[in-house]
Amino acid sequence: MELSNKRIVVDLDLCIGCHSCSAACHYGHLNQTNLVAGNVEEIAEVPANCRHCLNPACMASCPTGALFKDENNFVRRANLLCIGCRSCSLACPFGVIGYEFTRHVSPKCDLCIDRVEDGKIPRCVSACASGALQFVELTPETIPETLVGGRFVAHSKIRRA
Repeated sequence: MELSNKRIVVDLDLCIGCHSCSAACHYGHLNQTNLVAGNVEEIAEVPANCRHCLNPACMASCPTGALFKDENNFVRRANLLCIGCRSCSLACPFGVIGYEFTRHVSPKCDLCIDRVEDGKIPRCVSACASGALQFVELTPETIPETLVGGRFVAHSKIRRA
């Protein structure tokens, strides 16, 4: 199965702010939440997933090589190599790598690769009661409509100095 073009997208109109996605992420990753939330104009709080960029700034900023791209072009973290410097969370232009430590590393979405490789969908998507989160194949036609909302409307709760 070709996974390299599949990503989690958020339909801001459908998100009801129930945080079931965060709960599923938390319990599915042994009490480590890899999902951060973004505030939309002080009106709503929505999940903000890693975009697994083509040229990830987080990966370039990592001094130890703890962030890497796997065979599906997903940005992953080797937790044992992470020294907790937080350079990845500061470098991410979308603010989706958490600044607060969990087990001495900053939380980062791994797309539930253990589930995805088995043909399942990520935990946050399967737990989304309103259907706001979807795991879809990005095509040149869908990229503009799926990425604009998160980048230009939602603001990460993580504030950079």
